[in-house]
Amino acid sequence: MSDEHRPTRGEAGGPSRHASVQLRTQDDSAGGDVLLDQANRSALDALHIAYTIMSWIMLGLVGLFVLSGFQSVNEGERAVRLRFGRIVDANLGAGFQFAYPPPIGELIKIPIGQQAMRIDTAFYPELTERQRRQTPEELGKGGGFRSYDPTKDGSLITADQNLAHAKVQILYERSRPTDWLTNIDPQSEQEIIRVAVERAVVRAMAEITIDDLVKQTSGSEGSVARRAEQFAQESLDRLDSGIQIVRLDMIDPGPPIGLYNDFAAVNSAQSNANAERDRAEQDARTKLNKVAGAGARPLIELIDRYERATDLGEKEEQQRVMAVIGKVLLGESATLEAMTEGESALTFSEGLVSGEVTQLISDAETYRRQVPDEAFADRTRFLAKLDQYNSNRRVLIVNEWSDAMREFLKKDSVQAMFIPAGTDVLELLLNRDPQIMRDQEKARNRRQIEEADEARTEILRQQSTQLRNVDQGDSR
Repeated sequence: MSDEHRPTRGEAGGPSRHASVQLRTQDDSAGGDVLLDQANRSALDALHIAYTIMSWIMLGLVGLFVLSGFQSVNEGERAVRLRFGRIVDANLGAGFQFAYPPPIGELIKIPIGQQAMRIDTAFYPELTERQRRQTPEELGKGGGFRSYDPTKDGSLITADQNLAHAKVQILYERSRPTDWLTNIDPQSEQEIIRVAVERAVVRAMAEITIDDLVKQTSGSEGSVARRAEQFAQESLDRLDSGIQIVRLDMIDPGPPIGLYNDFAAVNSAQSNANAERDRAEQDARTKLNKVAGAGARPLIELIDRYERATDLGEKEEQQRVMAVIGKVLLGESATLEAMTEGESALTFSEGLVSGEVTQLISDAETYRRQVPDEAFADRTRFLAKLDQYNSNRRVLIVNEWSDAMREFLKKDSVQAMFIPAGTDVLELLLNRDPQIMRDQEKARNRRQIEEADEARTEILRQQSTQLRNVDQGDSR
């Protein structure tokens, strides 16, 4: 290659342009290698930086992938940890739980709180929107409810082959999350529960009569609701569903709507009869305890035996029973031996009788002692006055007259007036003294208040005695 300079077209006077190729000497090519090395080194540095950045990005992605496996489980939830589709940990509690993210693993959270479900139409007639807002009493009022259509109306058959209706409310929870996750499709959960409950209600209703159904309460032990709850739970347990029925209630269980008010009237009459019977029995117990206390029932049995002996004409038996009755009334211990093979001996403890009988016997005893004492006192007083009469008749008469006048003038209704001596004619304009009238009114009011207080105290005493006798009778 020659270093001779060759002029371009521009030098010869023609148009000029930049050279597209420039030829360098050997010294110029050495400088180009340096530039190439610098370029290669820059490329390597750029690749190293890119690799470092990509490495950190990959590490960050791996970290995010691992951290995505941590999930929060709420208080009303339980979690199940899966690894390659297999359950490795079940029933994980609340808090942060870890599981490998998909596709390696998964953490499935299952709500375990109580959930409600209702079955309103399966066992009830088809109703309009207005009829749904009415109570069974309103629907059955007047007996104008339409006839049943088996293709539309739901019902139940009782043990005595009567029709009945009911609505059902269920409260359930997922008590075993592993079984629920393994065996239950969440989309079909309520349908499974509904079928199990409906079958259980039909079975439970077939074990009870219509009369027992309308009488019992849903919460009572052995009621149709409790039996249906038991049957439904057994069905769900056979499926290993992991579902626990917390409570099953039957709403408005009863007879056909057209007969609802008729059944209600019968139940009301029976309830009233039971209430009247209980009230009569309570009144009988109260009166018997008021009369004889704890000894009322034993005395009734003794009286029954006395009447039976009277009907049979058994004089000795009458006397024997009457003697025992007398001892019991007097508060003494007594025993009535059995005379026939079917009878049993009766033993009565001391002080068995209380109440009005005791008071009557006490008053009779007091009166029995009082009559001779009063007669003896009257006799003594009469003999003393007879002696005075025989000795000085005038003195006795004056004393008796003075005593009679003193007792007469002591009365509140008597007013004494003193007439001046020597008065031949006296005209009286009678008008009671206002002060005396006020004093008499005060005295009357005071007596009435005292009598009312005494009557109230006596009533309270009798009520306290009756309650004590009732308690003693119940304890015996």
